[in-house]
Amino acid sequence: MKTRVDLCDWIVDALKDLGGSAQIRKVCDHIWEHHDTDIIDSGNFRFTWQEDVYWAATQLRAKGVLKNAKATSKSVWALA
Repeated sequence: MKTRVDLCDWIVDALKDLGGSAQIRKVCDHIWEHHDTDIIDSGNFRFTWQEDVYWAATQLRAKGVLKNAKATSKSVWALA
């Protein structure tokens, strides 16, 4: 069963595939395209993952994996 912790790896993978930075919507689209079965099969996670993705991004920023929110436009995530 997948949890919001798994989103951290999925965000990094998506950003790598998308050239290192992308609009949040595109990152979420990528996650859904590659992990829809994991999400659907993970109980309540299927209802919360689109909110949990923001928690995961915050964790990645704290670890220095993603650029600080002020270093990108409001709707973009980028690898550090």
